[in-house]
This record gives sequence, structure tokens and C-alpha cells, in this order.
Amino acid sequence: MIGLVASLLLVGILWYFFRTSNAVPVLMFHKIDPERQDSLTVSVQQFEQRLQWLLDQSYQPITLKQLVAAVEQNQPLPPRPVLITFDDAYVNNLTYALPVLQRLGLNAVLFVPTAFVGQCNQWDGCTEKLMTTEQLKQLAPTFELALHSHQHLNYKTLPISDIQADLTQNIMAFESLGIPYVRAFAYPYGGRPKDPATKQAMQEAMQQAGIRLAFRIGNRLNRFPVSNRFEWQRLDIRGTDSMARFVRQVRFGKLI
Repeated sequence: MIGLVASLLLVGILWYFFRTSNAVPVLMFHKIDPERQDSLTVSVQQFEQRLQWLLDQSYQPITLKQLVAAVEQNQPLPPRPVLITFDDAYVNNLTYALPVLQRLGLNAVLFVPTAFVGQCNQWDGCTEKLMTTEQLKQLAPTFELALHSHQHLNYKTLPISDIQADLTQNIMAFESLGIPYVRAFAYPYGGRPKDPATKQAMQEAMQQAGIRLAFRIGNRLNRFPVSNRFEWQRLDIRGTDSMARFVRQVRFGKLI
């Protein structure tokens, strides 16, 4: 019996190190609110608590540029790297997330759907204001900006012609804003084409457009080096989840 327990313990330890060795967790946030907590909203207290835990556990937040250099030029990443990302460019990211990140000396990435700059989240009933060009400029240097499609479209069911058009609009719109950005892309809703040929064509279009990396959801850790630079997985960080669940996500990702 003791031998069985010892064997299971050894298997667990080996599995842990296999699971986390050279792993790069990528966190995905959306909204930050003083108190509200829901599937897309983390409270300020939760946000600061989770970031402080990362620091206490010696995780080292990296920039998107660092990750691109690691993928393309084999530049080393620091021990225990983590990438912090936000989607959609809500004004509350500027109001509430930026001060916390600055206070803790951390950096993050913001993926911007460029058709809606200075407007509202029309894909979700216009319930939240989105940042203007001037507000986006205020995020530097704490936030890097990157692509989140032009029209916040779900690429899962789109034909390749529509995907190519949206990618082109996304890049052209960013260029017209006159704000520095990284040519990395986060799929709205995590959606990518199911049809293998369309998916391959999308990735080829991204490569031709100079997009260096692309992020889905997936909720798994990324073993580095990754097998496909257009399939980086992110951990969905929700305000409805406990601190214990957050810890499990970052340490192990999705177990099954």
C-alpha cells in the first residue's frame, strides 16, 4: 500500500513538472470594475489580488514584443513567464486596470477592435464605453496595443474572403490611428474556422499580413516552443471564479 502511494505521488510530481515545464500562461481579462464580478468582469480587489499572487509566486510578466522575439529569434524568456492580456478596449481598463498595473510595476496587452474606437461594444448591446484614440494613447508604456479584428467578428464561420477583408481593415485602421501597436491578433470569441482548408488559408493570410502571433482561448498552458504561432491559448479569467480556481488555472491550465 505504501509503495502504491509513493508511486502515485511520484507520478503526480512528474506530471506536474511535465505540465508546467517551459509553460507560458497567457491570462485573458475583459472588464475591471470597482465592485462588480461576473463572467467578463473582475473587481479591482480581485484584479490586484491575482496580480499580487503572480508576483509572490515569482511569475514574471513579459511583453508581447518579448514573446515575438522568443518565437522568431529564439530569444530566452525569463523564468516563470506570464503574459497579461485584455480584450475590447473598455474605458474601465484605463480607469481601473492601468493604476493597478502601474502600482505593481507590471505590463499588459490590449487587443483592440478598431471599428469601435471611441464608441461602445455594439456586439454586446452597447453596454460599455470603449476608449477613444486619445485614451488609448494614455495607456503607454504600460499597455502594448494589438489587433482584435476590425468589426469584432467571429472567424469561426466566416469565409476566407471576409476574414482577409477584416484583417486588412484592422491593420489599416490601426495605422490611421497613429498609435504604436504590435502585429499580434486575438480571435474574438476565440473563434477560428472549423474547416481545415479555411483555417490554413486564414493563417497564411495572417502571415502575409505580417501578423506574428495569434491567440485563441483554450484555457491551457502553452508549452514553449509552441507548435503553431497562430494557436496560442489563453486562460479565461472570470470574476465569478474563486482565488483557488485562479491558482489552479495558472499552475495547471485546463486539466482535461
